[in-house]
Amino acid sequence: MSTQIADANALVAYIQAFTGSTNSTEIQQCIYLTELMMRNIELPALRTNPYTTYGVADVNGFIPIPPDMNRPILFFNQGTTSTTNNTSGPWIVYDRIGDRDMIADQMIENLYVKPLNIPQVYRGKFSEVGQNYEFLPGLAQGTVINMYYFTTWPLLFSLDSNGNPILNNVVLQSFPEGYVYGTLHNYYLKRKMADDANGWLAKYNDAWNTVEDQNNKGKWSGGHNKLTSIFQPRKDQRYTTR
Repeated sequence: MSTQIADANALVAYIQAFTGSTNSTEIQQCIYLTELMMRNIELPALRTNPYTTYGVADVNGFIPIPPDMNRPILFFNQGTTSTTNNTSGPWIVYDRIGDRDMIADQMIENLYVKPLNIPQVYRGKFSEVGQNYEFLPGLAQGTVINMYYFTTWPLLFSLDSNGNPILNNVVLQSFPEGYVYGTLHNYYLKRKMADDANGWLAKYNDAWNTVEDQNNKGKWSGGHNKLTSIFQPRKDQRYTTR
């Protein structure tokens, strides 16, 4: 299918040939509705490289949320304030929590005495605060955080910075069946042909579930459970120097 759909115009032509429609504007509208269905899709092509994608803490220890952020997967610090890889540690791997949890955990962090021996890998936390990320333990200014996340992607036929229509994106090249099945679903839904619309929606959902199954095999997503560390304290454990 990907060889038949080289870009957005080819997608419109494909749908028109399949349905017999001569209204390209209507097809573009159905493509847009399909893209709204796919806004949170998690494709390998949409993942950043965490070893070349960084955030740097400001004077308040905050890191601005990247403009192309869709959903975070994993953030970590390699025990350095530079972008050079550090294998000696200590490393901090950050799990995502809610903003209310962040406030409560900050209070706990300030009350409890920390252990004397810092392990090579331990767990931290982060949360969205406005347009920034906040971290626990708090970050010193200039601390570098490696950022692994799913990026956003441009919608077909939207305008780029030069005012030209965007005719391709990584989702169309990586997941063309999503565009085709979703556009056909919305086309027949618009025409109130429920059986056809539901049939293409089922195909779309099957294709989406295949992507989800592939992502769930060995992927770190949000608060991960597969990374073991020397030091994984319980949330309510009190630390003393004794």
